[in-house]
Amino acid sequence: MEEKITIDTLAGMMKKEFDGIGSRFDNVESEIKIIKATMVTKDYLDDKLADLRGDLVVLMRKEDTKVGKLIDVLKRRRVISEADTKEILAMEPFAKISV
Repeated sequence: MEEKITIDTLAGMMKKEFDGIGSRFDNVESEIKIIKATMVTKDYLDDKLADLRGDLVVLMRKEDTKVGKLIDVLKRRRVISEADTKEILAMEPFAKISV
């Protein structure tokens, strides 16, 4: 037959369950604190990406200088024509337009 549950028994069972849920919430809170402590902010990422972009532009300018020097050498040795020189120097990313 069915066993009747008293209010005290039911209250005890519910308290036990709620205590278990409370400890789980404590664990979740501590994990969130760890995540917050190690997570980077959008401002930090923006700064780092801007720094990286600046570094890449500097490297590209150095390479562009080397290519320009190589073009001068090839032009001086008459390996490439004046038209080829202008065409190459007009290319991106750092186009040199002669006036």
